[in-house]
Amino acid sequence: MTKGLFIISVFSMFFVLGCPGEQEQWTIQDASTTHNLAAVSVFDEKTSWVVGGSGTILRTHDGGDRWITLPSGVSSSLMSVDFVTVNEGWVVGDMMTVLHTVDGGDTWEIQKRETTNAFLAVDFVDELHGWAVGTFSEVFRTTDGGKNWTAYDIPDVGWFSSVTFLDQTRGWIGGVQGEIYRTVDGGNTWEPMNVIGFSSVGISMRLTDLTFVDQTHGWASGAVGIIAVTNDAGIRWVFQPTDIDIELTSIEFLDANNGWTVGEQGILLHTLDGGVTWTQQKSPTLKTLWSLDFLTPSFGLAVGAKGTILRYRAKG
Repeated sequence: MTKGLFIISVFSMFFVLGCPGEQEQWTIQDASTTHNLAAVSVFDEKTSWVVGGSGTILRTHDGGDRWITLPSGVSSSLMSVDFVTVNEGWVVGDMMTVLHTVDGGDTWEIQKRETTNAFLAVDFVDELHGWAVGTFSEVFRTTDGGKNWTAYDIPDVGWFSSVTFLDQTRGWIGGVQGEIYRTVDGGNTWEPMNVIGFSSVGISMRLTDLTFVDQTHGWASGAVGIIAVTNDAGIRWVFQPTDIDIELTSIEFLDANNGWTVGEQGILLHTLDGGVTWTQQKSPTLKTLWSLDFLTPSFGLAVGAKGTILRYRAKG
C-alpha cells in the first residue's frame, strides 16, 4: 500500500512510544471535503496547498483556519504538489497528469496528460527544473518549467513512489520495492544505492517517502513501521527502531536532528535526535495520514483520508 493509491488497511496494535511533549499540539482543521487528501505543500505560515481525490485542490491563506477549493479542471486523483514561489507551482497525479499554475492556484494549465499510469511524486527546485516519478520505471525531467518532459528509463524497477532534490544536480528517487537511486548530474544518469529490501528480521520494506536535509543525511519511510537513515548520501542505510508495525507514509526532517513521520491510524512520530529515538505524539485522528510538510519546527501540516487536515503549532 502506498499513499498514491489511497488504500487503507486496518491493523490491531497497542504500543507506547513515550508521552507527547507538553509544548506540542496537533489540531484538526475543517477541509470542507471528504475526498482523500494525498499531499500538502506549505509555503509560509499563511499559505499552503493540498491535493487529493477527484481533482481536489485546496488552498489556505490564513494558516489553515479556512480552506477554499480551487478549480483544477480534472477529475482524476492528484497525488503530489510542489510550489517554488507563492504563485508558481505544479501538481501531478493519475493519468500522468501535470498541472501548472502561475497565480497561486486560481487557474491551472494542463501541461501533460496520458491515458494510463500515474505520477505519484513531483519535486521542483526552481521555476524551470523539476522531476516526476510514478507507476513506471522511468524518471521524467523538465528544464523549462514543465512545458516539455524527458523520460529516463531505469531497468529492472517496478515503479517509483518518491523523488527529492537538493538543487539542480543532486537528487534521489525511491521505489516501492525498496530501491533507491541517486543522481549527481541533474537526472541524466542514476546510480543504484543499497536496496532497502529486507530488515534485520527479514521484513520486506515498501518505500513510501524520502527526505534529505543535505548532500549526506537522508531518511526513508516505509511499510511495517520501518525508518532507515543514511549518513553517506544513500550508499548505506541503517534501520531505526520505531516499535510499530504499521505503514509510515511520509517523512520530513527540518535539519539533521528534528524530524517527523506519519502513517496509518493517524500515527504521528517525532524525533529530536536524528531518529535515534522516536516519540509518539498525541493524534486527534485515527484516519490514515498520507503526507506532511513543515515550514519551521513550530508550524506544519499533515493530510490524509476522508478530508483530514491536521495543523501543528507549538504552544508557548
